[in-house]
Amino acid sequence: MKKIVILAVAFFTFVSVSDAQLKFGVKAGANMSNFSTESNIIDQVKGATNYQFGILLQAKALGFAIQPEVLYSVKGGEFNNSTLSGILSGTDIKFQSQNIEIPVNLQLGLEAGPARVFLQAGPYVSFLTSALINDSRDNYETVKDYISTFDYGVGAGVGAELLGLQLTVKYDWGLSNLGKEELLLGNNINPFNELKNRNFNISLAYLF
Repeated sequence: MKKIVILAVAFFTFVSVSDAQLKFGVKAGANMSNFSTESNIIDQVKGATNYQFGILLQAKALGFAIQPEVLYSVKGGEFNNSTLSGILSGTDIKFQSQNIEIPVNLQLGLEAGPARVFLQAGPYVSFLTSALINDSRDNYETVKDYISTFDYGVGAGVGAELLGLQLTVKYDWGLSNLGKEELLLGNNINPFNELKNRNFNISLAYLF
């Protein structure tokens, strides 16, 4: 990830002194989110469909582009765990997080007339602003000390542009645990520490 960040900084420096094409944009799309886990205290995970929207800046030169974005992104899913049953009712836990997410996408594109197709990849950071557990913020307030407010990861995808419209399909791998480690007799008992975000998203942007 450090190499990607260094490359992004270098590209920004390059485009600042070149004839780069700069565009702003707005975007919105759907998140098909889920969790990754290898835990022995979580029996199963299930995904959920949510949404994202936000703004972007695109700097394009010599077939390359860099596209940082600021998004309001809602993610989540369900998991089965018994360690929270004494705090929350039941063992099926539905978790929905509302986040401010900042991805930086590096794009390699091919243009043909007004159309452009591209591959993209890059890192993201995400800051938790609020959450619902079993559709209740009160449940989140009960266990929020066990949940991390910062997430980061990498994403990759493909996209196409035509007449100012940009369609992208992207998959993000969260690299940070969703919760803090809580040890009891040497074993972690916080199920959120055993989860990482996974998110497939489809979005449409308008560039101007």
